[in-house]
Amino acid sequence: MANIYESNHQKLHELIDRARSEDGATVVIPELQRPYVWTPKQVILLIDSLIKGWPFGTLLMWKVNHEELAGIPHRAFWRTIDRTDDEDGSKAQRGNPPAKFHMVLDGQQRLQSLLLAFAGDNWGFKMEDRYWTAELNDTRVRGRAPKNKHWSKASLCFDLDSFLSEYKANDEKVTAIDYRDVIRWGITDTADGQSKFKKPDNYVEPLEKTFENERLIALSRLWGEAQPNDNLKEKDFRKIVENFLPKHGISADKIAELKEPLGEFMTTLRDVKLSRVTFLELAPFDEAYWTRDEYNDAIVNIFTRLNTAGRTLTREEITFAWLKQYWDDKKTTNRSAYECFKDLLDELGTIGLKISMDDLVNSVSFIWSVFFNDGQIIADKDLLKGDVIRPMAVDLSNTWSIICDSFTEIANQLNSRTLFDQVGSLNAITTLCAWNAQQHFWLSTNIPKNLDKDDFDKKLTDVLLEYMDRWLICSTWAGRWSGSTNRTMEAIAKDLNQVWKTTQANAKHLEVVDVLQAWLKELTDGLVEDASNHVDTISTLSRDRVSIYKPLLWIWHRLDADRWSNSKIALRTGKKNSTSLDVDHTVSYAFFSDKLGDAIPEGFEDIEAAKNVTNSLGNCCLLEKTFNISKMTKTLAAFTEEIHEFKDKKVELDLWAKTLLVSAVMLRPDAASVDDIIKEIQEREKTLRAEIKQFVNGEKKRVDV
Repeated sequence: MANIYESNHQKLHELIDRARSEDGATVVIPELQRPYVWTPKQVILLIDSLIKGWPFGTLLMWKVNHEELAGIPHRAFWRTIDRTDDEDGSKAQRGNPPAKFHMVLDGQQRLQSLLLAFAGDNWGFKMEDRYWTAELNDTRVRGRAPKNKHWSKASLCFDLDSFLSEYKANDEKVTAIDYRDVIRWGITDTADGQSKFKKPDNYVEPLEKTFENERLIALSRLWGEAQPNDNLKEKDFRKIVENFLPKHGISADKIAELKEPLGEFMTTLRDVKLSRVTFLELAPFDEAYWTRDEYNDAIVNIFTRLNTAGRTLTREEITFAWLKQYWDDKKTTNRSAYECFKDLLDELGTIGLKISMDDLVNSVSFIWSVFFNDGQIIADKDLLKGDVIRPMAVDLSNTWSIICDSFTEIANQLNSRTLFDQVGSLNAITTLCAWNAQQHFWLSTNIPKNLDKDDFDKKLTDVLLEYMDRWLICSTWAGRWSGSTNRTMEAIAKDLNQVWKTTQANAKHLEVVDVLQAWLKELTDGLVEDASNHVDTISTLSRDRVSIYKPLLWIWHRLDADRWSNSKIALRTGKKNSTSLDVDHTVSYAFFSDKLGDAIPEGFEDIEAAKNVTNSLGNCCLLEKTFNISKMTKTLAAFTEEIHEFKDKKVELDLWAKTLLVSAVMLRPDAASVDDIIKEIQEREKTLRAEIKQFVNGEKKRVDV
């Protein structure tokens, strides 16, 4: 099989020309790339490094023809990096077929910075003046944003006076100059270089204007005059300087002073233009060596494994790039894909479901697969197939309100049932969102009478509440999200697609309810065996790891009304007001260890095994409290003497303990034998596991909601 890449190079000025060309850029950026994040000062540092002859670094480029170019969303480089909130800035024009293109997969920050510096007067940063001031003075932006946000658009400029001063101070050596003191940002646009709001008389401008003094000249103009010709000598560049500077209003006296040092600088700049940029070049598709799927898989894996500035690109970013490019914002009240997803993300976060943008894209993509892609989840090889993935943007923008309703309704139920901390995987939530979307998609094509719709909504809400606790919690206990998660979700997507095909053809709302209920019941009941096995086997020998019982105890405390009434009482000692919900022992590990001494109880191999009885599920409760029993040598009953609720007789201790299945022996183990304590803990453990398995089976339900 052919190697997918080879080492290549190009002269720096040629690469820049291809990325900025007025006839159409042929070096472009995949839309999935992270935004340009460098600061104006970082651009200056890069230019200073180049002039000093320091390495630029290797790029990663993907060579494509115009057919491949349509295979992934892309854009030309930015002419203006706009960091105000007015607009997106301007881009270079993209080339047209039959041009050959390069996509920059790694190195766009550096190449974009070079374009801002050298490509022309209209390339640069547009920022609010307060951010310019903070950037140039190494300070933080303080205070609130003003009503009239004054901004300036700046290009990188060359300070002729500072250059002369530095040249003389560094023994007349151009390469010894620190160009951070010579290169600076300035306003070159006389018409649209600044905001038009009226400024107060004492307003301090953060940037100078090149057209108001003869100190500053756009660096791109020097770049343009530094002809990339090896045969030109320094004397030739001095002549260029003599002819060039008068056109920019530089006085004869200053030209005479600048001619020699600037001629030397132009020679150095010429060498920079001729320097070779090395890049690894990914080859275009060749059917002689690859199948289309093999090639696409390789390219997508390179995207997703490529590390950019410390973070790994994801397949969700590629998907989102397609969505942003082909989103029909006319269907979403002129809201772009990014705005729609961000709005939903914020709303879910407000409800309590705090997920990342990647998570949301993944979940929404799953729902699209169920309803629009025949239950087929998008594979890596599909991410470069426009005809496969491009329709997702159109379908989702057409049905965005349904998608949002499906997510927010599930999130609200999770919130009302305090389930956020109990869900072990977002896939479990995504499954419920896709199931919930069934009713919304069905209603979009079937218009029942108002009474029928109300009945439909109520019955499906009842179905959801019947199974959601068990599905969300037991799917984790059953190990559905460990190992072959993708296969699990692929199977669910196909099943839900079949459900959709069945319900889509049915106009009777009660029959639709029956189909959806049957599917969710079958899905949840399918967890029983594996989840029950988890309940039977989960254990720890370590006192510090009893927190692994928290999910089981969280459910167990909620399976009986009297138990829950007593479990939710916050137990406070002393003057502490803040409590924490923790798994704790009823019989203290320290107390039991002292009581054991050196005697090994019957049925145990050694003393450590006997001590670890206290770390079993049967000796634990999940309580909101201000104390920790495990490390103390006191009994639970002794602890209660300091607890306000028991001291003030607001709660009857023995009744409280009875509802938590804490026997008198466990409550006051100082008066019991070691064998009796062990027996009580073991009996309680059997009861706890049995009751939790009743929840898994659907025989017991939560009483707290």
